Amino acid sequence: MDLDDSLPRIAPVLTSTQRRAAIAMLVHVFDMDPAWKRIVRWRLARALVLRVYYRRALRVALAEGRVDMVPGPDESPLALALWFHPRPAAGAADVWHLEAIVVAESARGQGLGGYLLRHALADLDARGAIATLDASTPDSQRLYERLGFTPTGPIPPWPWPRDLRMRREPRANDAGTAAP
Repeated sequence: MDLDDSLPRIAPVLTSTQRRAAIAMLVHVFDMDPAWKRIVRWRLARALVLRVYYRRALRVALAEGRVDMVPGPDESPLALALWFHPRPAAGAADVWHLEAIVVAESARGQGLGGYLLRHALADLDARGAIATLDASTPDSQRLYERLGFTPTGPIPPWPWPRDLRMRREPRANDAGTAAP
């Protein structure tokens, strides 16, 4: 638990009930995401694709990456971040990719998404690891830039100019990157 009780607790997703709630939240939030709307235009098909995709993404992140969750009073997720950790080749940089970050509608505007990101980035900085992510909206790009991410170019293979791959080099642990 965090030293300051006023800060939300960050916990792993452990139970099958939490996993089902996490997948439901990911599907619900990303159903409105501009990138997903362009990829799968029909809403019913998009919901099915998202459910399959995020069930697998959660499994991969739990097995080979990290999943950070801010639990609500009933221990279901209020905010969730899925990180992939592709196995680096010998001598290659240690890179972690933020696959998804979501906040329940009832918990938006409380800074939980930024809190989860700062928490993970502080850990990645301590490891000397690089963080990458894909931003699909101008608002998300601005948030990520405030946290030190810089655009590296459009997300391949899609040529939509507003979808950007972003990267953040590790930093020395300071007030700007330490977990709150």
